[in-house]
Amino acid sequence: MSGMRKYVAIGKTSMEVLFVYRASFALNLLGTVFYVVAMFYLWQVIFLGKAGNLGGFTWPQMKAYLLVAFLMNSLISWFDEGYMARDVRMGRIATDLVRPIDFQTKRFAEAIGPLPVLLVSALMVSAVAIVAFDGISPPASPVSLTLFALSAALAIVLNFGIVYCVSMLAFWTTGMTGIRVGRVAVQNLFSGALIPLAFFPGWLRTVAAVLPFQGLVSTPALIYLGDKMDGPTTAAMIGVQAFWSVVFLLLGRAIWRGAVKAVTIHGG
Repeated sequence: MSGMRKYVAIGKTSMEVLFVYRASFALNLLGTVFYVVAMFYLWQVIFLGKAGNLGGFTWPQMKAYLLVAFLMNSLISWFDEGYMARDVRMGRIATDLVRPIDFQTKRFAEAIGPLPVLLVSALMVSAVAIVAFDGISPPASPVSLTLFALSAALAIVLNFGIVYCVSMLAFWTTGMTGIRVGRVAVQNLFSGALIPLAFFPGWLRTVAAVLPFQGLVSTPALIYLGDKMDGPTTAAMIGVQAFWSVVFLLLGRAIWRGAVKAVTIHGG
């Protein structure tokens, strides 16, 4: 328990950083409201005149998908490679190397610390969309809600694992902007954050199926809808999320061992 307290403290500090620039936080929240409303209006126009469904989605289902996609993106998109790049470039990484803490666990605490605040702000924005667009379909059942919560938690861990592995490149190159933009572009496309994967052509859906990114948005959203996947498929997709989460966490530890050697060699 005493060992966990230091990581809890790190998480709290990470959350407090959000409130350092309150005006910026408030403006970002307001901008997010406009973005979400615009996104809903765009898809509403796309669905106008479509009898039945589009790509296997009805408009009520699409509204629920969009809302879940926004919530998931709100929880996973704030923590990126820039934090590691700044620490390496400014030499702050040396402090972490001499502290009696596990480096990966510290970064994980920093990543999940702000989640309560991010979740509350995302729910506030979601409430605006729910009111403006005549409500959102609730989860199909309590079981769907429980499985969705589990899938969302795994998505957060998986996203951390991916970002952590990519951010390790900062030990070899301090120019992380292009790498971060590339990772975000690929991730948004293949996670289903931009459009549901069901809208992809067959060959592109095959590519998305073998990549880990669908576990970030598409899997939680489809589980929330409840009627898009049967029981065995849902269990399999959650298992895939867990598998990729473990893979990236272990891969991150392996890369870290090489990164430490790089820092020692170059005197950082």
